[in-house]
Amino acid sequence: MRTDRSSAGDALVLLSGGLDSTVALAMAASRGPRPVAALFVDYGQHAARREASAARRIASRYGCAFLRVALPWIARESSSRLVAGKGAPPSWRRSRLGDPAPRDVWVENRNGILIAVAALFAAERGCGTVIAGFNREEARAFPDNSEAFLRRTNGALELGLRARVRAASPTIRLTKREIALAGIELGVPWRLIWSCYRGGRSMCGSCESCLRLRRAVRGTAAARLVRFGKEPA
Repeated sequence: MRTDRSSAGDALVLLSGGLDSTVALAMAASRGPRPVAALFVDYGQHAARREASAARRIASRYGCAFLRVALPWIARESSSRLVAGKGAPPSWRRSRLGDPAPRDVWVENRNGILIAVAALFAAERGCGTVIAGFNREEARAFPDNSEAFLRRTNGALELGLRARVRAASPTIRLTKREIALAGIELGVPWRLIWSCYRGGRSMCGSCESCLRLRRAVRGTAAARLVRFGKEPA
């Protein structure tokens, strides 16, 4: 499915519709490699519908083709509370953000699977880079956000693909706050972002992902643009 318009200098972005992947997309649009496609993966997460809607609109804003792939077997096999049928995602208090992330929101090898799938899509479209939105803050609790993970993943991609495709993350050395500040500078569409583990009418404001976003934008121009539900305790 290669296209004449794509080249090894182009990128495919893994786009969840959340803060990190949206800012990673904006960084690539500003600095390169040129993002030409955005891939959303539905693995049965509670927020899949809301995330997909956000990702589609954000991809359109940046002129990227929107691709969606469903991997329902992840939800069937996973015991994580991020996926439907395994309980609701837990609420947190602001004071817990410094704690290790609870095991009940861990999806085994999620980022490894997502990058592998994205690399196939990228190779078939002639893109030389898969861009992911990782961050230094969450890498302390989720090692598949880390630079070590990215290095080892690229080693596997060298052996697993005939085409040369590498995974990169322009946000990987940044905290959530630094990512938010970069997003403000780049003018990301804050009203479109969905960074909540739940899939309700508005972001819940009390799950770990919401609290990290709330803390990241506190006191900035973006704080009035992101919409949460009830203020957490």
